Amino acid sequence: MIYIKLFLTFLKIGFVGFGGGMAILPLIYQGVSKFVPLTQADFADLFGISQATPGPIAINAATFVGFKAAGVGGSLCATLGVVIPSFLLVTLASSLLKKHRENPLVEGAFVGIRPITVGMIAAGVIYIASGALFSADISGMTGVSEILGAMDPLALVLALISGVLVYTKKLGAIQLIIGMGVLGAIIFS
Repeated sequence: MIYIKLFLTFLKIGFVGFGGGMAILPLIYQGVSKFVPLTQADFADLFGISQATPGPIAINAATFVGFKAAGVGGSLCATLGVVIPSFLLVTLASSLLKKHRENPLVEGAFVGIRPITVGMIAAGVIYIASGALFSADISGMTGVSEILGAMDPLALVLALISGVLVYTKKLGAIQLIIGMGVLGAIIFS
């Protein structure tokens, strides 16, 4: 039963997950949290592993979640589920776009999709930040002082340093993940 749930969940995510891997991470979290125990810390790990391993984020994330839920069989089901829609949609879209590239409706649809993608990526950032920058679950907290009190200052500093390095030095994800992983191991051990 878990294999079917994984396959169908990731099939749905594959069909509606526009904007690439970063944009579908919140969909993955919402989709599987009903039947896979995935904490915010697990979600932050999912993001890190998906970025650090070669290949598309969506496939890496599906493989990770599938394995966490049901081992190798779960990985295969989740990965197939997320890949099949992309294959079908890209095949269909490329033939349609070739014919209707100049159509104002097609151009307008792409203009409308772009802001949604930004919002989905922002939701992923919020999920990841909640698990990586706070020492407690902040979802039930109401006061600013309560939320700030749950923040891990060292994690925030490492996140800010990473952001600055990506923006100013154009460091890649693998370099940063390895560097910050070593730094984190030294600091937190």
